[in-house]
Amino acid sequence: MLAAALRDGTAHRRSTFEVFARRLPEGRRYGVTAGTARFTEALQAFRFGAAELSALGSFLDADTLDYLAGYRFTGDVDGYGEGELYFPGSPVLSVHGTFGECVVLETLALSIFNHDSAVASAAARMVSVAAGRPLIEMGSRRTHEEAAVAAARAAYLAGFTGSSNLEAERRHGVPALGTSAHAFTLLHTTDGVGQTTSDWE
Repeated sequence: MLAAALRDGTAHRRSTFEVFARRLPEGRRYGVTAGTARFTEALQAFRFGAAELSALGSFLDADTLDYLAGYRFTGDVDGYGEGELYFPGSPVLSVHGTFGECVVLETLALSIFNHDSAVASAAARMVSVAAGRPLIEMGSRRTHEEAAVAAARAAYLAGFTGSSNLEAERRHGVPALGTSAHAFTLLHTTDGVGQTTSDWE
């Protein structure tokens, strides 16, 4: 898309891109926004270095590669704050700028907001049902290592007490709360010499 827009001159046309939910899952009346801070941090660091340009060089033309080499986002971003409720059709994030500078951010924005807001929305429902009882996020072993940190942050934004993910505490200040793995339980339940039990059962 970017290469075609650069060729026909539309890459510099002023545009607005919006992130919104067309509909919510059945039974849900609202979603919870999460990912705003992660997106703005990612946006500040968004560059195409030599390694990325080299990988793209086999199928992009020289003009597009030159554009990406000098890419800096100069537009404006506005949207909902972390933890705010959203409804179908409401713009959680609006990115204003040229078509070229906005279109290359589309996947970045959607991947962060889709993941983080989905986790926060589900977590908010759990918090509501828990009625003041503490909830601890412990899903790190069931997802990608970076997604685990983002999920812990999103659950905390929605009202969870904390997480077993230590990296989420280091990066985002999510309170770290303990967990006890099966291996520790098995360590204390073997009944004598000669008995072997796999720690991974």
